[in-house]
Amino acid sequence: MKRNFIYLTILILIFLIFKNYSIVLSSSINAVELWLYKVFPYLFIMIIINDTLINLDFERVFTSTSIYVLIMSLLSGSPTSAVIIDNLYKQGKISKNNANITLMFTYFANPLFLYTMLNSIFNSINITIKLMIIHYLSNIIIYLIFKKKLEYTPTITNNSKFDIASSIKKAMTTTTMVLGAITFYLVISDILQLNIFLRGLLEMTQGLNSLINLNLANKEIIAIIFISFGGLSIHTQVKCILDDSTLEYKYFFKGRIYQTLIATILTIITQTI
Repeated sequence: MKRNFIYLTILILIFLIFKNYSIVLSSSINAVELWLYKVFPYLFIMIIINDTLINLDFERVFTSTSIYVLIMSLLSGSPTSAVIIDNLYKQGKISKNNANITLMFTYFANPLFLYTMLNSIFNSINITIKLMIIHYLSNIIIYLIFKKKLEYTPTITNNSKFDIASSIKKAMTTTTMVLGAITFYLVISDILQLNIFLRGLLEMTQGLNSLINLNLANKEIIAIIFISFGGLSIHTQVKCILDDSTLEYKYFFKGRIYQTLIATILTIITQTI
């Protein structure tokens, strides 16, 4: 039954793609422009930097590997956090248990992107800063909740060598995968003509873009839901990164549910103050 439903869904999508090819073409171009100007420059260089730091055992400077991931993820954005965790796990620098739990509290939207987008939506520095703080704080709260489940593991030195060519290759592979995910969900969203809320749940950036110049009630809450959940595009990117390891995507998903609930509550509370 499930397989037949999937077959039917694929056939319907194929029909819609042929019927709306002009929409597919424009959506694909928009996705490439979004990736090229807002995603690729920051994501590409941050993956290279983080891969190099891990090869140089920079995480040993911190009291725990999970704290290192938390701080670097805040600076790097997503899905760089998943790349960092995956690299650490493959090099034996973080246990499977710690890696899975760390996936829950290290999802951050790119800080530069977040500041620019929120300021465009609300045209208010105060609201922009408030929502950014809530986004960061919700992750820290999740960390505090699950901190006791993190195991103590001794520091490991793997003696990896500085290899910029390998880091560039890894960055190109990841950023190309991100482009594919963005394009897929933008095309699906446009040919199905989804409403703003569903668009945001599929692809965060498109959902936030849709909020610009719209006078909606509870716009702050809608924006923080999009940001906290990340959209299925981000979820797909993280799952792709974890596919060749034994780390479990379900922990990332659980983290986004917790973060969405916490961030929404904090946003509601601050609106009434």
